[in-house]
Amino acid sequence: MTRDNRFDHRSKSTFEKDVKFGTHMETYFFNKWSELVKDEHFDGIINLISWNHNGVDNSGGFIPTGQSTFGADYKVTIEYCGEFYEDLPLEVKWVPTAGKLTLKKNDLKAYQKENAAILFIYNTKNDGVDLRKPRDYNVAMHLKKIEKKADDLRWGIMFPEMVDNILHNCSDEFKPISYMGGKPGIIIKSERFGNFFDPHYWSVT
Repeated sequence: MTRDNRFDHRSKSTFEKDVKFGTHMETYFFNKWSELVKDEHFDGIINLISWNHNGVDNSGGFIPTGQSTFGADYKVTIEYCGEFYEDLPLEVKWVPTAGKLTLKKNDLKAYQKENAAILFIYNTKNDGVDLRKPRDYNVAMHLKKIEKKADDLRWGIMFPEMVDNILHNCSDEFKPISYMGGKPGIIIKSERFGNFFDPHYWSVT
């Protein structure tokens, strides 16, 4: 039997649990973000006019081999810094480890084809608190840990033109990523985040 290329050296069981956990996290972060941007702190920066689900499945259930899993998580209509985006596909990416973010080349190509943006929510401080996926997959406990770190989190949107820019102008930075099954990807260090998206505070209280 041919091994599913999506597994990245994981068993099917582990892959399914990882997908389910990741979907819980993405739903949590999108819902928090959609409420956050209503705060007056973001007046003149972003106006979330409407949103809906997008992609093949946002339930976290297993998608059989051969059926496309590509497709951004949501579709939003927003005004951002004076620009209007209608029905913009939006992928949600949680970055738990401070200092860098990693993107698979094939994922970027899929976002490019869909003309999608990426919403990053990321940790900025390595202080011994591990925000990576827990071994017991306890979502509730993990979210409590994340919420205690709210002051250290930021968000930013990489718009479609910047996805294009990375694929066209950073080709020499793509390399096999060991923790992504050896698939080609790009590692962007935190000091360069501002080159690709504007950072905003996750907590405005």
